[in-house]
Amino acid sequence: MTLIKNDIYPNLEYFTADNIHSDKITAIFTTRNGGASGKTAETEFLHSLNLQINSSDDDYQNIAENYRIIAGSQGFKAENVMKVHQIHTDEIIVVDSNISNKGLAQNQNSISNHLGEADALVTNIKDILLSVRVADCVPILLYDNANGAIAAIHAGWQGTFRQIGAKTVRRMGELYGTKPNQTRAAIGPAAGICCYEVDLDFYEKFQQKYGEKINRFFCIEKSKKPFCDLKKMNKAFLLEAGIPETNIEVSELCTIDNPGLFYSHRRNGVKRGTMAAFIGMK
Repeated sequence: MTLIKNDIYPNLEYFTADNIHSDKITAIFTTRNGGASGKTAETEFLHSLNLQINSSDDDYQNIAENYRIIAGSQGFKAENVMKVHQIHTDEIIVVDSNISNKGLAQNQNSISNHLGEADALVTNIKDILLSVRVADCVPILLYDNANGAIAAIHAGWQGTFRQIGAKTVRRMGELYGTKPNQTRAAIGPAAGICCYEVDLDFYEKFQQKYGEKINRFFCIEKSKKPFCDLKKMNKAFLLEAGIPETNIEVSELCTIDNPGLFYSHRRNGVKRGTMAAFIGMK
């Protein structure tokens, strides 16, 4: 993945998913830099590209401007940004012609509008920008070039447990004829195994469902809590779904360990902003 510093929008920084991103398709993971938020001492923790909807600490105009910045930097209209109310499930919303006109509008009453409760979006419609928000959870972008279909996925630990990435690949197959071996996937910055400490109950829940094979995604030292690698676990599930390893790109960056680049719920709790992943066809 490549860190891009945009010339048109000062201080804007985001990562491109290099196995997907091109002149014809946007596939990016935002950082915390280059937005309109966090301009006062009281809101400095939001500096500056906060994309958290319904933030009680940020002004809706700042959030709307941040979405305009991202959409504009990629050649999309802000009103064509699609988002969902994320609830840590494996639910998927299909963005079709019936709801593709329900994107982000730029006023207080609709800045928080969403397409419904889910943690993944899929579409084959051009000129709209799918988005999911993260602040340590795993963002996944999918692209089926053969059939012109895309997906944006929010995989927290619960979505990972339910294999939301693999489920989304199968849903794209049902809807658009997507074949896993022709699909590209990008897994963006998220909490890394270096910092993502979990309870023993967490580890045992995964082991009970998946058996000993799940151990490779945990670092467990005697008398200490486990550390979990959700990014590699999601990659493994995508491999099992049939996506070739050569088609999967994974960011090595940990959101917890890079405060200058990323917001982190684990590091800062509720006093933080939110990044997002975006994908759209032109």
